[in-house]
Amino acid sequence: MGVSVVFMIIYIYGHEFANARINIYGLVSLKGFYRPWAMLALDFIFGNPIKPDILGMLAGHLYYFLTMLHPLAGGKYIFKTPLLVHKFVAYWGEGTQINSPVQRNPSAGVAFHGRSYRVSGTKIRTGAN
Repeated sequence: MGVSVVFMIIYIYGHEFANARINIYGLVSLKGFYRPWAMLALDFIFGNPIKPDILGMLAGHLYYFLTMLHPLAGGKYIFKTPLLVHKFVAYWGEGTQINSPVQRNPSAGVAFHGRSYRVSGTKIRTGAN
């Protein structure tokens, strides 16, 4: 089922980054939306079984529909993370770093926190600096 999972990821990537330019084997350049179909065609040409590919594309389409399209159309988001997982992460993940030699940076995660330099190198005068 590994091939199916890979094709599911490729299918979701194709919908999320539909206009991204990609190369297949360095020969063909096409939009990201067509990547799963091109990979399916290549598997067919090379004689590989296409049933796992199609199964992965169907699973990817179902996942994309239920997580992106259906909630945008006013439907309910049904893939919620279980409360047990939230409690586990809150208990083990807050304030501790398991097997991590890197120390936590207290200023990390602050958006746009820097010295305020433009690309040209001139300093921008702000009230925070």
